[in-house]
Amino acid sequence: MNTLVILLLPFGLALALACGLRLGLGPERGARVAGVASVVAFLVAWGIVLRPGWFAADPVGRIGHIALGAAVVGFALDFIAAKRLWAALAAGVVVLVSCWASLNGTLWPVISFTWAKGAALIGLTAAAFLVVVRLDSMTARGLTAQITALMMCFGLAAVAAVAGDKALAATALILAMAIVGYAGAGVLMGLPASDGFVLGVGATLLAIAWAFVQRNAGVAVGLVLLPLMLFAEGTAQRVPLPKARISNFLYPLVLAGVSALPLVLAVLITLALRS
Repeated sequence: MNTLVILLLPFGLALALACGLRLGLGPERGARVAGVASVVAFLVAWGIVLRPGWFAADPVGRIGHIALGAAVVGFALDFIAAKRLWAALAAGVVVLVSCWASLNGTLWPVISFTWAKGAALIGLTAAAFLVVVRLDSMTARGLTAQITALMMCFGLAAVAAVAGDKALAATALILAMAIVGYAGAGVLMGLPASDGFVLGVGATLLAIAWAFVQRNAGVAVGLVLLPLMLFAEGTAQRVPLPKARISNFLYPLVLAGVSALPLVLAVLITLALRS
């Protein structure tokens, strides 16, 4: 029963909510703000399946808080159609606060600040911001951003499953199915990967990855390979495809296949480290 809930609940919620926002708010604003449906569907399904509670008492619980904060900011940016400069500044603040909360364990109280902790915060924030920026750069090219985020979710789910971390494996799989639901709505109604999608999903991915590092530090080296999926698009574009309409359906499969290579390597490394 839990497996069916993990697979069907976030998918159905994301599909229904995205279509409802598009129909309810119109073809312009509705399409812009529908991206938040993926994160809302994830939060609802994740709360039902894992029951993490209201307080961010551990790395898993903090995932929901980070996802919610990023989704709210992303929704606001989409709703007002913010210019790219303001969207970038808002994304930077969200990433910085999320990284601080991840390192500190909470927003308050403040940890005793040292140069090492400051360097860790700067490095983690820079890496996280680059991930979000890279996803954002893919949004104008069909389903590229959705497929890349989906494959990163599958990568996190596979590595967590190999490491024996069932909670994080389920968390990543729930996010993956919410992305599939939103992508389905996007195909049906022409919905883009908006700021709400990029910021919400990107921050949630990073929160899951950091939670895995904190809970499974001994086997977390394989995660280093997963960001390579962000650059799989260049390789996929070099694969010759037939000059026909079918190439529109084949390219997403090629992109997913190329993205699966670092996934397999990450799983093999995790298996080796665990054994």
